[in-house]
Amino acid sequence: MTRMLRVVFLSSIAFGYRVMSMDLSRTEDLGSTPIFVCSVLEPPEQRSANNLKDVHGFSEPAMINKPVMLISAQPDLDAVPPSDAIHENEWYNQDFDGYRVTEQLLYAKRPLRIICVGAGAAGLQIAYKAERALENIDLQIYEKNNDVGGTWLENRYPGCTCDIPSHSYQFTWARNPNWSHFYSASEEIWQYFKDIAVKYNLEKYVQFKTTVEEAVWDEELGKYHVKILNPAGERITDSCDILISGSGVLNSWKYPDIPGLDLFKGKLMHSAKWDADYDLTDKTVAVIGGGSSAVQIVPNIQPKVKKLTAFLRSPVWITTGFGARYAGPGGTNFEYSEEQLKEFRENPEAHVKYCRDIEGELNKRFTLMHSKGKDQKNSRDLIASIMKDQLGGDPALTARMTPNFALGCRRMTPGSGYLQSLTKENVQPVHRSVVRLTETGVVDEDGTEHEVDVVICATGFDTSFTPHFKLIGRNGADIKEQFGDFPIGYLGVTVRNFPNFFLLIGPNGPASHSSILPILEWYTRYAFQMIEKFQRENIKSFEPKEKAIKDLYNHTHELMKRLVWSSPCRSWFKNGKIHGPVTAIYPGSRLHFFELLKEVRWEDYDLTYKTNNTFQFLGNGYTQTEVSEDGDPVWYFDDPFTKI
Repeated sequence: MTRMLRVVFLSSIAFGYRVMSMDLSRTEDLGSTPIFVCSVLEPPEQRSANNLKDVHGFSEPAMINKPVMLISAQPDLDAVPPSDAIHENEWYNQDFDGYRVTEQLLYAKRPLRIICVGAGAAGLQIAYKAERALENIDLQIYEKNNDVGGTWLENRYPGCTCDIPSHSYQFTWARNPNWSHFYSASEEIWQYFKDIAVKYNLEKYVQFKTTVEEAVWDEELGKYHVKILNPAGERITDSCDILISGSGVLNSWKYPDIPGLDLFKGKLMHSAKWDADYDLTDKTVAVIGGGSSAVQIVPNIQPKVKKLTAFLRSPVWITTGFGARYAGPGGTNFEYSEEQLKEFRENPEAHVKYCRDIEGELNKRFTLMHSKGKDQKNSRDLIASIMKDQLGGDPALTARMTPNFALGCRRMTPGSGYLQSLTKENVQPVHRSVVRLTETGVVDEDGTEHEVDVVICATGFDTSFTPHFKLIGRNGADIKEQFGDFPIGYLGVTVRNFPNFFLLIGPNGPASHSSILPILEWYTRYAFQMIEKFQRENIKSFEPKEKAIKDLYNHTHELMKRLVWSSPCRSWFKNGKIHGPVTAIYPGSRLHFFELLKEVRWEDYDLTYKTNNTFQFLGNGYTQTEVSEDGDPVWYFDDPFTKI
């Protein structure tokens, strides 16, 4: 004798009466093991009572007009009892530390306001990705200038060119087949960013001509109060859950700390604040500085000026261009032919391969950065030989211009035509420091005054990694005071005492690891992982742990002992010092960085929550999937692990 038990489920009252029945056992002898047989019944109007079949072909007794159990996946708010209601089970008539369930779905993403400071490469990247990857976000970007583009909007000095190949200095989501040169000039790079902003309507997130002056952390609310100076000249306060400083490292330019800058009666310019209306023709010009900007300015103004005095306190390695394998002869720049441009436009696969090949070449440089490696010695000998040739074999000038420190201790500087320009009759290299300015000229450390019409300061930027606005964090911490001359952070993106704050990029990030744009994209990816968890799990604040920072600090500087960045040379990598800690460089290869930041190490963060219960986010027991019309109730069958 067999027993029949039928349980019938209706998946939703509202969606067509699709019924599933399960029969326990069958009438035929199947032994002692109970068998569940499932069948699906269509809506009554679609099936004949005399022709009901289950999925195995067996005839079913007619079920029309028979009572069934109806189940809806939707939450029933009427089924939620008051928290103080008397429960039939006496054990549950107690209070669980005052905890109350939140009537929300699992991992519901709460609304967040994000403020990003700066509409350069980082800001545009964040805007584009946030629109596509985040939900329930209110993004506001404040930009001090009147347009997007950041450093490429501001830097327009003669010869200003990116020394990273154009087809690497671009976003992966906006590859440009129309770059005119292998290394592009600042105007073209700015136009690239402008075109992106317009094409994807990213400027809707930006308020221009707005200066962020201060941001102060509010511990009680878990927010930053941000004071801004708006375009109307009014000071107002905004607030946000997440604050991002996207102004970059080479943004806050500064004049050198030289007495007499205010006394000089001639034309005074900084490379990052170039006066394009001023004519240098037949002028006597002094260029102070010997870094990347000076290396580009000098050969570009040399042919037109009457005399040029180049103050070169420290030598630099003048190298072939980055990605030299794909550059012109000797690593020089070149203009793409119309045939090449047509191929890039009409054959996207070929263009992508070209971009990937260049990017791959740039990722091979880490071995060169080892002080005692063969690559370092061989490359140093080669570059020294090339520099000697470009200086016309002049023994005195070659001795002065060839560094005695490791290749890469200072940022390697491609400089087409630079060394040759130093040998011209109207150029006087001075290998001494400038000590002061007078009304008519520049005085070097030997006391010699050089009378000039124009002083150009190519002296770089504030590389302290401190945001240009005042930032006050937890317990009144001031980031400028905390960083001082030795900024310390976590993976170049977060900082102790400054919760819910991302710094792009911060101390010991990959600042000299080829193109910064893919790095910014990866930092954005990392930040979005944190933001999403922050939204979904009722987190109030995140902050890197002191021990994690200390352990990373120890690893960083122990590894730096073997790398060229720690060599004794004056470099912005060491905040302008000869001897001191490397504050600007990530301790590893570019691929090492990408792999490490692929996932957030949450064990390195202190988290606080908006309530006392860290599981408040579990909500009322429902998920978004089961209450969504298009939710897949068996999504777990498609998880990659099930395919193994």
